Amino acid sequence: MPGGWLTVLCVFLLVREPVRFARELTASLDTLGMRGVPALVELAAHAVTAIITVAAGWGLWIRNPQSPALAGISLAASAAVSVQSLYWSSLPSSVVPGEKLPLLFVAIAHAAGWIAYLRYSRRVRAWCE
Repeated sequence: MPGGWLTVLCVFLLVREPVRFARELTASLDTLGMRGVPALVELAAHAVTAIITVAAGWGLWIRNPQSPALAGISLAASAAVSVQSLYWSSLPSSVVPGEKLPLLFVAIAHAAGWIAYLRYSRRVRAWCE
């Protein structure tokens, strides 16, 4: 079992994006017919992002040597999905307009921090070798 921040990252990757996707799907399921193809495409992109993040989290957990690179890609995709959901979404949202810009910075900083951790952490290198 990984220790410290690596455990936190694994749990984050395995849980957060699938939960976010499930919440989005549940909230928009009744209105998909009205929202049309753009909403379906958006949900499909969010599903792919959730799948990639779960694969990255599991890869880190089982010590796959390529998993830090996949985790970096999944974090970047998660940040991109967050930004897209804030500004160009066809799905229902509960974000107050004044909160969009701070949430954008938080999403990007969060992903950048974890990506930097994956690149420069000796623990990650030692764990995945």
